[in-house]
Amino acid sequence: MAQSTKATARLLDKTELDLVARTQRGAIGSLPADDLRELATQLRERRDKARDGARRQKREMRGKAEPKGAKPASDNSGTKAKADALTAALKRVGAERTRRAEKERAPSQRSLARKALALKQRQNAVERPRSRTAGKGMQPVENPKAVKSGALKDAGARPAMMRAKMARRSG
Repeated sequence: MAQSTKATARLLDKTELDLVARTQRGAIGSLPADDLRELATQLRERRDKARDGARRQKREMRGKAEPKGAKPASDNSGTKAKADALTAALKRVGAERTRRAEKERAPSQRSLARKALALKQRQNAVERPRSRTAGKGMQPVENPKAVKSGALKDAGARPAMMRAKMARRSG
């Protein structure tokens, strides 16, 4: 779940807050690729440290590990939220790096235009006939199952005639 800026500022120290602020929408697009890579490394280190601390505190709460301080941790929600905030920032950096990589792989408008021109020229090429004689063209193909028009066995003719005879007899 997304955290508010105030909640994030309360969880992180000044350097971590600066790192997270550099991953926000307006700022991340203007970073050079080298700075983006370095930012990802720093965020990953901080996130791993916070995640390990949250795990240690959780073990202390359950009594599985010795307390690091004078008394065992009673809650790890702050450390866990800190790790979540750093994870979200790291995901934004990863998404930006992926977006940039896809943009580099995408073909340029110039290459797409050249490809379209080549396809158009290939399509408009004149096809010359193979021989100097004309072909037969389309020829009608008769359906052997079709009956001749007016035949008694025609689909609706016979029942119609039977009805007509019955109507004449009863009248």
